Amino acid sequence: MTDQQPNGINLEHVDKDILLDLAMQTHAQSISLFIPTHQRGKEVNEGQDILAFKNHIQRIRQTLEAQSLRSNEITSLMHPLEALLNDTQFWRHQQQGLAVFRNSDFFAIFHSPIPLENSSWLDAKFHLQPLLPFAQRSPVYCLLQISKKGVSLFKADTYTIAPLDLAGSMPSGLEDVTNYYDFDEEVQGRTNGRNGAMAMYASNEDTDTKEKDHLLADYFRLINAAIIEMMGTQNLPLVLASVAYFQPIYHNINTYPNLHKEGLTGNFDHSQPEELHQMAQKLLGDSIDQTKRRFINQYQNSNGSEMVSSDARALLKAGVIGCIDALFLKTETSLWGYFDEITLKTTIHDNRQDGDESLVEKIALLTLLHGGKLYVMDEVNLLENQEPVNMAALFRF
Repeated sequence: MTDQQPNGINLEHVDKDILLDLAMQTHAQSISLFIPTHQRGKEVNEGQDILAFKNHIQRIRQTLEAQSLRSNEITSLMHPLEALLNDTQFWRHQQQGLAVFRNSDFFAIFHSPIPLENSSWLDAKFHLQPLLPFAQRSPVYCLLQISKKGVSLFKADTYTIAPLDLAGSMPSGLEDVTNYYDFDEEVQGRTNGRNGAMAMYASNEDTDTKEKDHLLADYFRLINAAIIEMMGTQNLPLVLASVAYFQPIYHNINTYPNLHKEGLTGNFDHSQPEELHQMAQKLLGDSIDQTKRRFINQYQNSNGSEMVSSDARALLKAGVIGCIDALFLKTETSLWGYFDEITLKTTIHDNRQDGDESLVEKIALLTLLHGGKLYVMDEVNLLENQEPVNMAALFRF
């Protein structure tokens, strides 16, 4: 989905279709600009994002001037980019990365939820490799944070996390179950009782524990009922974030079928959603991406046959005829040269030369164009006891 803004198109997200649309844009002067950006901290206070952007703008202008373009053509092309430098509101609302695409007929901006490489390109078409991770829709899950003080529910994917509006459907805290029980705050990692007094129990320790567990069970039943009502038909994976003491009690009460067997343990009362998201991603890994797991298993089972390859030339030829079912790319892999889709002739250079195209990007876009899946990975290490590779593909035929 996109919004038309006075200063260009704001890409609210990037997916396979948007990447293919951008790939169709061709113009002798096509500008692609990427920088990592910041939401807070000294980088924002010192204007480091603006400075990085300005440096790229100056370099691009110098390159255009060296191409003997008329000054009014350069001014027209660069105007929307240079106007951003003075847009203070624009720079106050950044995410983790910024991508900008510009030719004489087109101008688009994408605020990336993940950091992007610091680079700029001036070519006959847009450079899209930094955005390839967005080509494959990432699996969605929910994260349930429970504490004595309240409940929060988030919806997340690989790149983003956002709170869900509970609209009174969840208990606001343990006091919704009882406001007279002098609950031992030690459960939350503290030792003080109500009003700061030290919690004292005259009864048997086992009895105290049972009373606390009974109270928590009632609290968790209210939460579980709300989860079933809100998520029952979605069947999304659910991750529980709470102190360790809560985890087994909640799992015993839970009736939601897709609660992850492992949770995040700790006191998260003062944690930012981004911190929870990072921990959840580390916990889940690829476990909830069943499609990716299936393709990896097929690749492993087909090893040694003609149904798999990690050779760039073979992948380019397979991409043209729509043969690639799943493509695995290592992050920041580079391969330069050119490929003729008619003759299938491939030329590969050790370093980028004038007129070269990114063959990595070429393989990826051909895969997407013909309905294949694309997975960008830190390491393409699909086979045991073998060295990782830069790219690998599973073929349809």
